[in-house]
Amino acid sequence: MAQDIRESRGIEWIPGKDRHGRPSQLFSLWFSANLGMPAFLVGVLGPVMGMSLWQTVVAVIAGNLVASTLLALVAQAGTGQGLAQLPLVRSVFGRRGNYLPSLLNTLSAIGWYTINTAVGGEAVSRLFQWPLGWSLVLLAGIQIGLGYLGYDVILRFERVMAYVQGLLFVLMTVKVFEFAGRIPLAHPAGYGVFLLEIAAVVSYSFSWAPYASDYGRYLPESTAPSRVFWATFGGSLLATLWVELLGGAVGALGWGALSPVGMVQRLMGALTLWALLAIMFGTMTANAVNVYTATLSFLTLDVRIRRAHAAVALGIVGWLAAWGANAHLLSDYENFLLLLSYWVAPWIAVVLAAARRGWVNTNRALSAPDWRMPALWAFAVGLVAVIPFMSTTLFEGPVARMLDNGDTGYYAGFLVALAVYGWLSRPRQKNWDRLRKEG
Repeated sequence: MAQDIRESRGIEWIPGKDRHGRPSQLFSLWFSANLGMPAFLVGVLGPVMGMSLWQTVVAVIAGNLVASTLLALVAQAGTGQGLAQLPLVRSVFGRRGNYLPSLLNTLSAIGWYTINTAVGGEAVSRLFQWPLGWSLVLLAGIQIGLGYLGYDVILRFERVMAYVQGLLFVLMTVKVFEFAGRIPLAHPAGYGVFLLEIAAVVSYSFSWAPYASDYGRYLPESTAPSRVFWATFGGSLLATLWVELLGGAVGALGWGALSPVGMVQRLMGALTLWALLAIMFGTMTANAVNVYTATLSFLTLDVRIRRAHAAVALGIVGWLAAWGANAHLLSDYENFLLLLSYWVAPWIAVVLAAARRGWVNTNRALSAPDWRMPALWAFAVGLVAVIPFMSTTLFEGPVARMLDNGDTGYYAGFLVALAVYGWLSRPRQKNWDRLRKEG
C-alpha cells in the first residue's frame, strides 16, 4: 500500500514523538523561496525611482541586514514549541485577540501569492508559447498541490530547488557582468528616495516574519535556538542580497519600463529559456510557502475546515486574483510592499518583546484567554504611530513630506509598539516574577 505523503495535521501542537528534521532545512527553504522575481523587483525599484546603482547597493545591504535579523529572531523564538507562528502568538495576543494578525497575514500571504503567480504566469506563457490563462492554470495547479501535500513535501521541494535555482541565477549573474560596462553613470537621488528604497527592501524580507515558525514546528524540542537563528538569517540574507543586487543592476540599465519578464528576456538574450525557467521555479518555491502559511493563518481564525482543503480554496482565490494583477505591476508592487510593513513592524516588536520575557511558549498559547490587552493596545498604537510617516501614492503623512517623501513608517511602528508594550506589560512582569518565586 502506498504511503500517504500528505500532511494530516492542521494547526494543532506537534507531540515530541512526531518531531523530525534539522535546522539546515530552514536555510534551504528561505534561500530557495527568495530566489525569484519579487526580490528582483525590489532591486529594480531603486534605479526606477532615480537612485544611482551604488545608492541601491547600500540600501539593499542595509535593509536586508535589518530585515533578515528580525526574521531570524522571530524564528528563534518559536524553536522547539511545536506550533506554527500565528497559533503560537496566541500566547501574546490571546485567542480572539490574535484574529486580526491572523487575518492580516492570510491576506498578505495571498497577496504575495497573487503577485508571484501573475509574474510566473507570464514566464510560463512565453516559455511554452501558451495563452496566459492556461499558463496561470498550470502554475496555480502545481502550487496548490504543494500546499495540499504540506510540510514535508514543501521542505523537500525547497531543498531540491535551492540547487536548481542557484544554478539558474548563476547564469543570470554572469549575464549581468557582461552588461556592467553599459550601466550609465547616474546622479545620486535625494535622501527621501533612499529612505523609500530601504523601506521597500526591509518590507519585502521581514514580511516573511509572521511565517517564521511555520517551517520549524516539527523540529525536535532539543533543537538549539541559535542554529535556527543562523540558518534562517543566512538563507534569507544570501538570497535577497544576491537577487536584489541583480535587480538593481538591471534597473540601472534603464529597462525598468519593461515587464518583469521582459527585463529578464532582454538581459539573457539567447539564454532566455533558462531565465524563464528560473522565474517559473522561483514562483513555485515562493508560493508553496505562501499558500501553506496562508492556510495556517486562516485556520488560526478558528475556521472549521481541514488544512488540505483550505490550501486548495485559498490557492484558487489567489489564482483568480492573479488574472488582473499585471497592469501597473511595479508601482502597485511598491505600495503593496510598504503597506505590508505597516502592520508587520509593530507585530514583530510585540512578539520579540514578549519572547524576551519568556511569554512566547506552547503552554501559554494552548491555554490563552480570549484577549491579552497589553499586546493588542501596543499593536494598535504602533499602527496609528505609522500614519504620519507613511509615504505611498495612496497617502503621504506630514513627517514623510518633511523627509523629502521618505518613508520611515516601519521604524515608527516598531519603536512605538515596543515602548508601549514594555510599559503596559510591566505589572504583568512583576506578577509573573512573584508567581515564579512562589512556586
